Amino acid sequence: MVMCFAFVWYQVMDTSNWRFQLQAASRRRMVNRIVVTLKRHLPCSGQEGLDELNKIAVRFEEKIYNDATSPVDYLQKISLKMQSMEHSDWRAQLQPDSRQRIVNKIRDTLQRHLPFSGHEGLNELVKIAVRFEEKIYTAATSQSDYLRMISLKMLSMEKQIITKS
Repeated sequence: MVMCFAFVWYQVMDTSNWRFQLQAASRRRMVNRIVVTLKRHLPCSGQEGLDELNKIAVRFEEKIYNDATSPVDYLQKISLKMQSMEHSDWRAQLQPDSRQRIVNKIRDTLQRHLPFSGHEGLNELVKIAVRFEEKIYTAATSQSDYLRMISLKMLSMEKQIITKS
């Protein structure tokens, strides 16, 4: 009798609706991943804070779940939202010495191609390199954007200097 009921329910269930195929455990894992991401970006203290982050994550996941048109769409929307949260904090993930190494490379490029004299001239090149890096650092939207912009500017600087020679 029970098997018959399960068979009938399965027949009645709309198998074309992807939401029936997505297991509750999968959705819970997604909510847990969202909570972990939120913890990195929002202040949270004690059990109350954790409960609040969990509520935010559940509402976030439910909205995407309801708006999605397929499992792929669901995963893409979740990934894009989580990625945009991560991008907002890319600067904190950048190694402190990375920026200094980039400034040094910019200074080296300027040194090779611009005339300077003595310690004062070198200090001026360092100031130019620091301002150059800070401008790109501020304008970049992600770490990959930052590195891309630095690379393009360095390349264009090299090309301009070569064509002037």
